[in-house]
Amino acid sequence: MIIIISKIELEGTDDLKYTDVGYTTDINVKDEINEQYDSTLGVFIGENRTKLQIGEVSISAFFNDVEYVNEARTEVDNIDGLGLTSITNINQL
Repeated sequence: MIIIISKIELEGTDDLKYTDVGYTTDINVKDEINEQYDSTLGVFIGENRTKLQIGEVSISAFFNDVEYVNEARTEVDNIDGLGLTSITNINQL
């Protein structure tokens, strides 16, 4: 199992930019990345879902204090030609 690691950051005022920054085959690395996502951006989205949908809150409010978050949820069979670096430790991000 190969998991793509994506960097999520604000682009413009309300758009999210997803950039694939590496991959891992280590379930512990995947879980640590996703736990950090879930406890930051995931919580923000969960708590503000309705306000985000009706335009009362902007996703940019989250990124006032955070430059980016990572997510590791895309599983692929191979990464040939993607030019991604193997991430074996979360500190490599």
